[in-house]
Amino acid sequence: MTQIAGKRIIGLLLVLVLMGCYAGYELLLKPTLSGSTLIDNPTGRDITVAIDQKQYVVPARSFLRVALTEGVHDISCEALGMPPQELNMELTSYGVINPSRSKYVIYNTIYTRKNLSSRFKPYAVEGREVYSLLGEPEVTNALFIPDRTLGKGNLDVAAPSLKSYQQVNQDYAYLTRIFRLGDFFEYCNQNNL
Repeated sequence: MTQIAGKRIIGLLLVLVLMGCYAGYELLLKPTLSGSTLIDNPTGRDITVAIDQKQYVVPARSFLRVALTEGVHDISCEALGMPPQELNMELTSYGVINPSRSKYVIYNTIYTRKNLSSRFKPYAVEGREVYSLLGEPEVTNALFIPDRTLGKGNLDVAAPSLKSYQQVNQDYAYLTRIFRLGDFFEYCNQNNL
């Protein structure tokens, strides 16, 4: 009998802890997030993207900042031959909406004052060798690419501030960033990666 009561108390405590964590996220963390949702258009022509029957005109080689809630939305883009389909943004509403299904790279950029070049490893990205300290760059052409940086490394941040980087140890700090494929290769060229 006492074992059953003990299990119920533990279960109740676990539920209370989970509710507290969720409330803390909703009340404290979520309002401090400064991310954005971007409809990106790396093509050479303007496109009109319909999300939940609202039309968004996205200029060529640009992006448009939009306000969408978390959840599932309907999206289509006639100019790109994209029939109506679901846009799943259930985990986060921050990121890049990719109606052209172009390739993007998610890469951990490093800030350091030390020479760590011997610790970088080579990886193949679209047939090109690039170097990374924190694992293989991820190439994706997903319809929605979540921003894992809480707004600090999305496409709309050209030059992130040092405050944006997460300190790992005394040697370096990192920031996960989203790049268009061409912009990623340009970044690699500029930084000898």
